[in-house]
Amino acid sequence: MVRKTNSEAYPECWEFFIDFARNITEEDDIKHLGNYRISAPDMSGRFIYADCPRILFGKLKEEFYKPSLQSPSVYSKIQYIVENF
Repeated sequence: MVRKTNSEAYPECWEFFIDFARNITEEDDIKHLGNYRISAPDMSGRFIYADCPRILFGKLKEEFYKPSLQSPSVYSKIQYIVENF
C-alpha cells in the first residue's frame, strides 16, 4: 500500500498550513503555548499552538475539517448542513 503525503491526502488543509504556519520561538511572551502556531481556519482570530510541525498539522486538520459553516472546507460546510438541518 502506497501511503499518501499530507499534500496529496489533504490538499486544501496543506495549502492553508504552508501559507499560515509560523515558527514562534523568537516570541518569548507566548513561548509556553508551543513553538509553532497557525491561525484557526475559521479566521476567528484564535490560534492553534503545538511544539512540533507534525502535531500542529494534526490539530489544524482536526479544526479544518470540523463541520462548521465557517470552515474553509466545502466538505465540512456540507457536513454541518446535513447534520443540523
